[in-house]
Amino acid sequence: MEIFMRNIPLSYDKHQVKMVLAGHLHSAHLFGAQVNFDVYLHPPRVGIPTRTGAFTLTDPRVGGKFLSLYGSRLSPMHVTLGTDRLEFSESNRAPRQEVLELLTHSPWVDPVKEREQEQREEGLSQMFVSLQSIQFGWMCRDDVFSIESEARQPALFRFDPRRRELNVSVKQAYNDTSEYVIAIRQSSIMNISSHQSLDGAQRAVIFLQLEIPPWFFQRPIPVPGAKKQEPYQRLTTFPVVNNPGAIPYTSLAIRLILRSPAGTEAFAHICEAANLRNLLKSYPIRVARRDLFSSSRLQMMDIAIRQFEWSVAFQLEALVRNLYVDATEVLSLIPKVQTMVASRGRAYVAKLLKQFAPRAKDFLYTDSTTTILPCFDSFAEEFSKQGNIEPDIPEDPNFYSSLHVMVTPTSMFLTGPFVDKSNRVIRRYDRANQDSFLRVEFREDNNLQFRFDRDVDSLEFIKRRIGPIMHEGLLIAGRKFRFLAYSQSALKEHSVWFVKVFNDSKHGIVTAAKIISSLGNFRGLSYDTTLEFCPARLGARVSQAFSATDAAVVEVDEILIDEDIETGDGKYVFTDGSGGMSEELAREIWRLIGRKRDLDEYPHAYQIRFQGSKGMLSVDYTLNGSNALSLRPSMIKFDAPGSTEIEISRAIDQPTTYYLNRPLIMILEGLGVPYEVFKGFQDQAVRETKAATRSLSAAAHLLQTHGLGLSFKLPSVMVSLGKLDLEVLAQDPFFDQLLRLGIYHVLRDLKHRARIPIPNAWTLVGVADTHGYLRKQEVFVCVRHREKGTFYLDGPVLISRSPTIHPGDVQLAMAIGKPERGSPFVKEALPNTVVFSVQGERPLPTCLGGGDLDGDLYNIIPLKDHPYFAPKHTFPPADYLPAQKEFTEWPCTMKDVADFVMKYIVSDVLGVVATNWLIIADQQGNITNKDCILLAKLHSDAVDYQKTGRQVPLEDIPKARFPRPDWNAPETIEGMAHQDTKYYKSETALGKLTRAIDLKAHEPSLPPRVRPRPRRGAARTAAGRVESLADDFSGLGLGNSATSVIFENVELLVVAFINPHVRIGPRVSDLIATAFGSFAEELRSITSRYSLSHRFYKPLTEEELIVGTIVQKTSQPGLRKEKIAKLKDATDYAFKRVKEALEGERPAKEYLQYAWNAWKFSITEMRKETFGAKAFWWITLGAVFDALKLVEEATEVRSTRGSRA
Repeated sequence: MEIFMRNIPLSYDKHQVKMVLAGHLHSAHLFGAQVNFDVYLHPPRVGIPTRTGAFTLTDPRVGGKFLSLYGSRLSPMHVTLGTDRLEFSESNRAPRQEVLELLTHSPWVDPVKEREQEQREEGLSQMFVSLQSIQFGWMCRDDVFSIESEARQPALFRFDPRRRELNVSVKQAYNDTSEYVIAIRQSSIMNISSHQSLDGAQRAVIFLQLEIPPWFFQRPIPVPGAKKQEPYQRLTTFPVVNNPGAIPYTSLAIRLILRSPAGTEAFAHICEAANLRNLLKSYPIRVARRDLFSSSRLQMMDIAIRQFEWSVAFQLEALVRNLYVDATEVLSLIPKVQTMVASRGRAYVAKLLKQFAPRAKDFLYTDSTTTILPCFDSFAEEFSKQGNIEPDIPEDPNFYSSLHVMVTPTSMFLTGPFVDKSNRVIRRYDRANQDSFLRVEFREDNNLQFRFDRDVDSLEFIKRRIGPIMHEGLLIAGRKFRFLAYSQSALKEHSVWFVKVFNDSKHGIVTAAKIISSLGNFRGLSYDTTLEFCPARLGARVSQAFSATDAAVVEVDEILIDEDIETGDGKYVFTDGSGGMSEELAREIWRLIGRKRDLDEYPHAYQIRFQGSKGMLSVDYTLNGSNALSLRPSMIKFDAPGSTEIEISRAIDQPTTYYLNRPLIMILEGLGVPYEVFKGFQDQAVRETKAATRSLSAAAHLLQTHGLGLSFKLPSVMVSLGKLDLEVLAQDPFFDQLLRLGIYHVLRDLKHRARIPIPNAWTLVGVADTHGYLRKQEVFVCVRHREKGTFYLDGPVLISRSPTIHPGDVQLAMAIGKPERGSPFVKEALPNTVVFSVQGERPLPTCLGGGDLDGDLYNIIPLKDHPYFAPKHTFPPADYLPAQKEFTEWPCTMKDVADFVMKYIVSDVLGVVATNWLIIADQQGNITNKDCILLAKLHSDAVDYQKTGRQVPLEDIPKARFPRPDWNAPETIEGMAHQDTKYYKSETALGKLTRAIDLKAHEPSLPPRVRPRPRRGAARTAAGRVESLADDFSGLGLGNSATSVIFENVELLVVAFINPHVRIGPRVSDLIATAFGSFAEELRSITSRYSLSHRFYKPLTEEELIVGTIVQKTSQPGLRKEKIAKLKDATDYAFKRVKEALEGERPAKEYLQYAWNAWKFSITEMRKETFGAKAFWWITLGAVFDALKLVEEATEVRSTRGSRA
């Protein structure tokens, strides 16, 4: 309700009027509640001493009561401002909807405090410190700040309260319409010193050390009265300094010389107002001008590095690019590196430099040496004692050794080589050429993805920063790399492939263009005539060859092309992406990729890439007697004949647990599922999570359910220990820490993602009923579970596909249960898939968020088991018609694809659309309002953007207004959302579920996040380390520690098959020590590689790697989710290498001997607190249990054969 006001004196502002009105509206006469309201004052008119205004209320009852008491001249009560009495009447205009929504969700805020905040920010914006010089530099090992670039001209230091940034601004000499700005985010500041210089002049100095480089802008100076300001132009450097080339290396340390000592007081006021007081210290910094990054020095460094072979040159370049050493230090290392390459070879030196890089930074903080050479010599001596230096190139063809480059607005970082999953293109060429490929990702300087900034012309910046790299190439250590392609998943992460020219034994000289042309034909296709005119679609087709896959080199005897099954009107395709294969082919693929897994329990469906096709292959019992497969036109994306290699993206060998999520909960609540249903399952998950501390079996169940600790086989090892009644492990501090990490991970997912497990509900891949047995809306589901056996879903099921955003994205279907005689599913049950009918007016998958059958996963809740999930009503699905494509007028090339990549980086709004949908659904209290329906349509278009090239304009997206629901508060302000007026207390299921989880009480206390430091003097020869194992171990003492008790009990199992005390020879010693050394070094690499912190300053802990989580908070939780997934892949590979080293092709008893001694070795190293030993303990103990099982099985087989004889 809006109430009109007259007779407001001009001397009163909005806050004063609001304060006086509050005294009446909040009085006992009007219900006594602190009702929220908004005041708006109309502009004054010339010659009139008063003005009019209005105030808005959400509750008409309060407004009506107010008018009855104050709305008439004859009313007994009145409101006065000074001597003037206000007059009130009901407004003839309806209140603005956005104001009502704001008031509905906002708490009452005292207008006095509002005014104080406005005045504080206004005062901040007008406060400044005059500067006479800006200096960028490098903190040297002797604690001297070397000035490397400088701008000696007048500048201003101030705080921008709107952007929450410290600004240093310099006006252009010949242009008074713009200025250059250094923008420093508060969160990037490590410390600040305000002091007097030590050079005798005693000038006032501000010294800032940053964790994240500042942003550089050219900003238009605001024009008074202008309706629209020109956007900021973001820069890659600060052009007014005398040495801009040094900025990529020196932007983390900034020294500001004040024009007057009086400025220090103003600076202190700015720090106080900007909440930076706790960072402000006073410690004088010694200064020098050492020209560490002068243009001549950088040129000398570039020439020196170019002369080395690529693998060594890359590591030398990484030393300086990653800010581990300065350019002068690199030059001082060059002679030693040359000598070492001549004597030890390039592979040895490249690996040494890779491992030395992070240690070089450690020496800065942990060693009194002030030059790099003694540090390098010390490390080189330690490195030489590691024994066999294994090559970084994996033997397994499904993995390769990858080099990574991260391009940021100001710099470039080089990492690797790391072991990554391989793909079709990498496998095509010699293993020695793997380092000719680069994974290049584009990120902000804080390691997060580029984000839209309304003040900045982001597309123009991307074109200037990334355009030359994408079109002209990336120059590293004198080698030119060219843009090659991307995979679809990598594009979402803003990551692409580059390649340099190389010579291959089979294919000769290989270039980027030659690789693309070798993939197949993308032009003149009769089934896709517009492909060559759509850059995004061309990029998507090329990306098939760059998807991470396992290769199964199978001789396919027969390739059939079966027609797709379509609806009668041809509008939809029932078999979109779904093909078939013979049982023999399914078995053969599993034999090739199963890696010693049970060949009888082979998957009956695979997600594949084959030639130019992609999609699902499921077993078709009519394809018998040969390695046969059938493809459909909907699977064929381009022509690529000749290859017999079937690439496996995913083997469907087990079902996946069903988890709720935030969008699905919002949809289900909107369909009538009560909040208590979600709360019940969340409470159950919380109980099970907290119960994990009570027993090993409960802990194992928690970790297994949530996919934690799987790389190190924690759940299975815990189960084995539980069978021995070794609950003593629960008393071990390290085990307790692991469990706390697991509990925190699960509770964090519950709170911030609503990731609630639903037992006896499943997430399964979809395939088509090619036999036409199922009727309309019927599905067939056979689940083959390792613990629960094989069973069939029967009766009504609730089915959906992530992401859900439209009310019709959740539908009901009928599961037919166990197949009857005569059913094709008796012959082939296609376990762990959901089989969809090919009958009806529309395929069911297309109703579920526009799904298809080329690998999409579907979420299924059997309503017989969970009747409370039955919706009170359902909605018709959205049409999900194919999105329009963006075309060129010419046959496009990879240059056009590169242009699309750049546009995608700054215009992908999928996350914005999804988040706004959730917030607006909460704010408006329903999922069917016009904004939500529009957002559902835009979401579909945004999902297709990668393939269509047609972006969703930001201005088309309905805006989510402030305040936001409290569940939307970022985790970085955990526990403070209720104090922030930007957030309101949401009464939806999401709000209640979020508030029900208290993460503060479960935050784990991790060891300090410092990079693992080399333990000096601890390195010994590989054989020496293990040959002394008996002596070391005898000194441990088998007391009452958990490790000792476990050791004694496991030894009792082992002694039944081998002599646990036999002395091992040097061959086994070398193998175990080498395996551990390589494993520990790989873990070190992973701790930095997948940290969320900028520039690897805060590596992950060993505990986080073992559990498979990242504790650190972030404003982009999607980035953490992505890094956790990659972390798990990396640790999984590290585990496999150790397991293969111990097991190999050895007989079971010999494998047990190796595993047992490796486990004893891990205990010895744990006592010495060697990094990696704890993880090695879990791996080797798991290997002991695995070997025991194999020995027991072999013994049983021999026993059975003996009894038969």
